[in-house]
Amino acid sequence: MSQKRLFLSAWILSAMLVFVAAHAGSRAGTLLSADDLTRDAMIAKQDKKPILVFFSSESCAYCEIVRDLYLQPMQADKAYDNKVIIREVSIEGIDDIIDFQGKRMDQEEFADQEGATLTPVIRIYSPTGQLLTPELIGYSSPDFYLGFLEDSIEDARNKLRKLAANN
Repeated sequence: MSQKRLFLSAWILSAMLVFVAAHAGSRAGTLLSADDLTRDAMIAKQDKKPILVFFSSESCAYCEIVRDLYLQPMQADKAYDNKVIIREVSIEGIDDIIDFQGKRMDQEEFADQEGATLTPVIRIYSPTGQLLTPELIGYSSPDFYLGFLEDSIEDARNKLRKLAANN
């Protein structure tokens, strides 16, 4: 192979890797912030799926574990696109959020409104803002956490199906 072809092949390969990395990074890396839960609720209602809200704190080491090992991989996995909407709220956050009723407040105020004072906390809501399952508080068992999380998501999905069947 000539040096020109080798150089061109290497350039094309590196361009493809940059493209793949850029698009992979758009699905993974950080969780989407809960900035408009009314918009998320409309999508959740249309797609018949619950909304998982992860309440975190900047100083919480367990929050990093839950985010990095469980929630970011779920968010990046297309299999979860049809199961759940995942959002994050910082309990000391100053960024604006619109809650399920359309009220604008900062993330800290929303966390207070929801009674989320400990972290990490995961709550799974219906499109109307109704809590569907018991919240997951803390991070106590690395061996079982993913199972607890997946069970909570599946329980929430089943409750949504039952609610839809009754309406």
